[in-house]
Amino acid sequence: MARAGHRWYASVLCKVTTELPDKPTGRQHARGTVGIDAGVKYLAALSQPLTPDDPTTLFLINPRHIRRAEKRLAKVQRALSRTQKGSARRTKAHRRVARLHHEVAERRDTTLHTITKQLTTRFATVAIEGLNVAGMTGSARGTTAAPGKHVRQKAGLNRSILDAAPGELRRQLTCKASWYGSQLAVLDRWWPSSKTCSTCGWQNPRLTLAVRTFHCDACGLWIDRDTNAARNIAANAVLSGTQRAGTVAPGSGETQKARGVPVRLPALRGRKHETKKREDTAPPGTVPPRRSDPPTSPNPRQEQANLF
Repeated sequence: MARAGHRWYASVLCKVTTELPDKPTGRQHARGTVGIDAGVKYLAALSQPLTPDDPTTLFLINPRHIRRAEKRLAKVQRALSRTQKGSARRTKAHRRVARLHHEVAERRDTTLHTITKQLTTRFATVAIEGLNVAGMTGSARGTTAAPGKHVRQKAGLNRSILDAAPGELRRQLTCKASWYGSQLAVLDRWWPSSKTCSTCGWQNPRLTLAVRTFHCDACGLWIDRDTNAARNIAANAVLSGTQRAGTVAPGSGETQKARGVPVRLPALRGRKHETKKREDTAPPGTVPPRRSDPPTSPNPRQEQANLF
């Protein structure tokens, strides 16, 4: 049993046997590959419409759940801050805040589940970009010696990225691709999908985030920036390691790097490793000697404390 917000959830574990499709259906083969460029302005920009002959489904609208609930969240959080710690009113106010946050999380999960099922059931291959969400949402405060710039703007951007949940989008696509017979392809995060022309391959290294339309000086292509990136992702993404070489067997000592390269871990040795002392091999006088002898002080902690 677990409680989230104002609801209780019971988890029931069952072991069942089911047959998963080993290949896409004819309908999925007909649609081919779709590239997904996850973002903030749009939840996802696709390389081809989600519904055939409907160009409005080329962009999936970002509901911005946390922004819609900002006023209600601010109201209940102010009420929580006015209560006294340990009081009954504080407990009630805390429950109202938790309930509102849980409702936002439920709406976000519902949106992502709907989108990921439509993508994995309508296309044979779903191509995404391997984003480093933790690095994208890092703080810009910096340090005391080197303070950061535009800290408040970066905090708002981080909130919008986390509200879109690109990491959860990829997790659901990974699971549902195996359920519905489709395949998942991942593009390397360092591949310049937004700065490369999807028609001729010309690159514009000076393209900034403020420019929302991509213009190719080589072939003259004018296209939306996100649509161009989605087409590049669909054309250059490679199948993920688990689908390209089979699922990694547990306990076999096999794993994969972040770029999808299979690696075999070294086997654990039964005997203990012998400790070796590292000495300087350079001629005397060229490298200052390293101290390898134990401290002479009877109490090393006391000696370390005296240094401060």
